[in-house]
Amino acid sequence: MAANPSLPTNIGGAPRRAPSSETQTLPIPAAWRAGQAVVLLLIVAFAIYYHLVGWQTPPNGTEQGPRAVTDYIGFVVLAGLTWFATPTAGTIAVTSFTEALRRRWVIGFLGFSIVVLLFSGSLTFVQLGEEQRFLQDFGTGFIIAMTVLISIFLGVTLVPPEIERRTIFTILSKPVNRLEYLVGKFLGLCLTLLVCMVVLGVVFLTVYVVFNIQKNGTIAWTTGTASAPYATLGFQTMQLFKALVLNYGQLVVLGALSMLLSLVVTPITAITFSFLAYFGGQMSSYWSTLGAGSDPHGHEEGARNLSGPMQNMVKVLYYALPRMDHFDVRQSMVTDNTISIAQVWKAWSSGLVYVGVLMVIGYLVFSDREF
Repeated sequence: MAANPSLPTNIGGAPRRAPSSETQTLPIPAAWRAGQAVVLLLIVAFAIYYHLVGWQTPPNGTEQGPRAVTDYIGFVVLAGLTWFATPTAGTIAVTSFTEALRRRWVIGFLGFSIVVLLFSGSLTFVQLGEEQRFLQDFGTGFIIAMTVLISIFLGVTLVPPEIERRTIFTILSKPVNRLEYLVGKFLGLCLTLLVCMVVLGVVFLTVYVVFNIQKNGTIAWTTGTASAPYATLGFQTMQLFKALVLNYGQLVVLGALSMLLSLVVTPITAITFSFLAYFGGQMSSYWSTLGAGSDPHGHEEGARNLSGPMQNMVKVLYYALPRMDHFDVRQSMVTDNTISIAQVWKAWSSGLVYVGVLMVIGYLVFSDREF
């Protein structure tokens, strides 16, 4: 008898919902669990490092405040995603990744972005005297703009097409439960966005380094600016790398949000709300000020024109939107302040907490859905 006998996949007639309790999942190989254990140990090691020294701000960095509870919840969410990444979820993730790369519009976005980044050095005449700053702002801004589009449009087209084509019945009739399916789809989306970010990031960093060497020579590796002697080319390149890591965090959050919205509303509505959440999340500090009824200095001018109910609505909006402003490090790059590990992880941790909530809601919606 075959190890995994084929199950009936006939979906003719009225659609029938296959409850997860009727589906037997495949056993997890010991080697796979051993690999997960190694990853979990690395997460624990990083959590210990962060608790001991990683949260501290370097002398020339931007003050980030003390450790917060969400900093540690982020480690828990990351560990949970690692544990639920079963071989079945991994197969779905790889399949979703290959399918995404077959989409012509994804390749078109990547190709167009690569061409623009390759010629971005020739656009520095727009801001003479501040060519490096212009190249930093243009490169990072252009990359996040293009990848945000990929994240949202790809996120809303992961699950609905399979429901419309009824291929979801074939998948769920196999030893695949709905949690593995959602986790696999999400990991496939994250893998696709990671590849896009790596490709565009490598192209941009290469252009930036070549541009600086052509302008200042190899001395750029050892000489900074008059106001920040430590801001050498190596320092600036590392700053840009950390900015790209933070940009990838935004994409992960947006991908999870767009995928959840696609389960409850139409694709157009999901796209619209995803963009609103992105731009609204960039203004989280503003919503916090309005909801608190005072500005950050303790004055009551910030929300003096808002009534009690309006303030409550603003508070709901503040907690419902992702904290995209945590991923914004433009001020640190302009002032040559070091983007610290604390700054990177605090942003990623808040994003992972948001992703964890979205995944739980998505599973609850998806598990009770009648196709």
